Amino acid sequence: MKKEQVQWRSYQTRVLANLESYLDDQSIHLIAPPGSGKTLLGVGITHRLQKKTLILVPSLILKEQWLAVLRQYDDSLAISENLLDSEVVTVTTYQELYSKKRAEPLFFAEEGIEFLVLDEAHHLKNSWSEVLLQLKGNAPDLQTLSLTATPPFDAAGKEWQRYVELNGAIDEEISVSELIKEKVLAPYQDYVYLVPVTAEGYRKFEQFLYEQEQIRQVLCSDQEVTDYLLQQDFLQTPLEETEFIYKNFDYYLSCLFYLNEQDYELSKDHWLVLGLDKRMTIPEQSKKSLIDLYTQLYKSQPELTIFTYLEKMKWFYDSKLHLFPEYTLNNEYRQNIPQLKEAISHIVIKEESYLGQELSCVVFLDRIKKEVLQGEDMEWSYGVVPIFLTLKDLIQPQTELAAICGEFLLISQQLGDRYYLGYSEFFQKHPLCDGYYYLPLTEKNKAEILSQTTQLLDQKRLHILVGTISLLGEGWNCPAINTVILGNRSSSYVQIQQIRGRGLRRSSESKLTNIWHLGLVFPNVPFAEQPDIAPIIKRLSYIEGINEFEAPPLITTGNERFDLPGEATLEQINTYTHQQLFMAAEREQHRETWQKALVRGSRLSMPLFLKEISKKNEQQHFLTIKEQPKKGFWSSLTAGELSNYFSERKRERNWRRKCRQKEQLLQALLDLLKQDQLIAEEDQLYTAIEANSFYCEVKTVSYHNERLFIDAAKEMLEAIENPRYLLLIGGNTYAVPERYGRKKQEAEHFLKAIRKKIPSVSIVYTRNPKGRRLLVEGRMQTLIHERRETVIQQKIWR
Repeated sequence: MKKEQVQWRSYQTRVLANLESYLDDQSIHLIAPPGSGKTLLGVGITHRLQKKTLILVPSLILKEQWLAVLRQYDDSLAISENLLDSEVVTVTTYQELYSKKRAEPLFFAEEGIEFLVLDEAHHLKNSWSEVLLQLKGNAPDLQTLSLTATPPFDAAGKEWQRYVELNGAIDEEISVSELIKEKVLAPYQDYVYLVPVTAEGYRKFEQFLYEQEQIRQVLCSDQEVTDYLLQQDFLQTPLEETEFIYKNFDYYLSCLFYLNEQDYELSKDHWLVLGLDKRMTIPEQSKKSLIDLYTQLYKSQPELTIFTYLEKMKWFYDSKLHLFPEYTLNNEYRQNIPQLKEAISHIVIKEESYLGQELSCVVFLDRIKKEVLQGEDMEWSYGVVPIFLTLKDLIQPQTELAAICGEFLLISQQLGDRYYLGYSEFFQKHPLCDGYYYLPLTEKNKAEILSQTTQLLDQKRLHILVGTISLLGEGWNCPAINTVILGNRSSSYVQIQQIRGRGLRRSSESKLTNIWHLGLVFPNVPFAEQPDIAPIIKRLSYIEGINEFEAPPLITTGNERFDLPGEATLEQINTYTHQQLFMAAEREQHRETWQKALVRGSRLSMPLFLKEISKKNEQQHFLTIKEQPKKGFWSSLTAGELSNYFSERKRERNWRRKCRQKEQLLQALLDLLKQDQLIAEEDQLYTAIEANSFYCEVKTVSYHNERLFIDAAKEMLEAIENPRYLLLIGGNTYAVPERYGRKKQEAEHFLKAIRKKIPSVSIVYTRNPKGRRLLVEGRMQTLIHERRETVIQQKIWR
């Protein structure tokens, strides 16, 4: 479509109108779901900026897609697909740039590249990102555009920092909800099918926990380590070693925890260093503090025999410490293969009974397991072939089933004879696949056969397709899909979102997609500690969806919408799964709920919730926002808990007083951002204080403005780590946001603004001895406080 004929969608228009504000940091970072028109939007942005542009993509298919859209948009544009012969716009792959220009750090500057487009930015691997960061660093005037549907929100801290360093802060997030409201995508419902592990699997998990605890005990009480630490100057004469202590505070603290557990009493000098006038109960050694301790010990004293012990226990290998490894579920998945296959079968049969011939279902798997066709035992095999063979004997005669991977297609003889006649000479029959053809795939016929199979699924002549993620994952498009089953071992948020995206394309007014996640559950283990469920729920918590447990129902992120059972007993696990299957039948009701919730808003807001949680109950909350029910006066009286009632009321009064101070601080921050013309004058702060939580949100129509405020607010409200400047307000300490903490002049500008609301505030630089001590005191208060403040960011459609 020519540029003059493009009918931009509302969110595309919004992005194009805000380009100048996005580029305040030389980067544009956009998140938009599959099907939202990212490529066309990228072309529109490139055309608006009129700079010499290099577009990088992760695959040849996407390269061809960009070239086609560019030529269609402006047929007079000078375009090249050769990195060594660049034009006004050049399109190539990350692989080509890496292979040809990784040794030329000045390439961007020498070629005059002014605008760099990073498509599917979540694909940037370490080697690619290193090269791009170097090239970008040597071209200070370079502007960038990063496009992705799935930023790696669950990446490790360093990986996320590298991602943001390369792509810049997120400027705009086009939400799925907005696209559903505009009838670009279809509504959906995520379900979690809980699969109890076998008794043997549970015993192995218990044995793992027992062995880990035994190793922990050794780490907490090694005599050689104790003797070594007692010889260290920073522990013997801490007042003379404060510079070392403040620079290595986590290590110092872990040493104190360690020695305390050996019944060594801290001297008065240590209490002075910690900034605590009165003695307190030293916290127990935690996993984190043990990691801090032994990481530093290995750097300074690698010959300690404890490291030989850790190597024997497989906590040390490849010259690296791997302390407190996560429980690996590989064995449990093998042991629970019959249960997992039963779960998939259960879901398919239920969805088939709900939808009949309207079913368009895809089961995604990691493996093929072709050897089952060659005689391997099917009972303990898990992949495309065993799932196909299991379902074949369970579905109704009129339901059409197929399986596809990069090597073959299994299709019913009825569909094969009718729609694959051109390949009939290649049809094979197999005794395990009675009534089905086995059709080998080659590089020549793969694309055509996949296209034909996709078309049949899209037309609902085929109802269930079992396939591999490698073939049916990112980039595969079949709008009619209304049931997605993730039978794979989902490894990341990025992969989950890409697979979920296969079911979000819109094919009709009435479409709603059910998306099923399978998770192994260890009975009687808290959900926050479940090695399979906890990661699934964490990844899903980034995804917006209907929370029907609110009144009225809301579209939100967070894990509360899954309403997991209070305890992982077998009875509650089975009850929960049956409820999920029952709810899956109510598609029309869920679709209507989506429509009602969408009408009430226009965008996803990003409020912060600050919760106060007792450390004793921290695990059971699992980062939920719901207030816990409180006992009233009379119920406390009759239960003999009146003292608890009054102490709780006192705690609540103190909490509300602290929150009112935070309100003033956040209002001052908002006023400063307005004064600096970083956000709009009409943007307003809204706060609410509850018994255990504090809520803040900026009422604005701009994602960019809200993100800027929320990021700064989080820095102030979260536990203090290592900011350059601290705010002191009474006995409370807050971090100065990095935006205003890079230089002394900026920090003083920030202080002046805060004093308009809180005259008694002062500021401290933490890179000198006095500031370091105050920083330590602030961190110690967080550690010793009986209740912990946790910041949770949620997104709510408003």
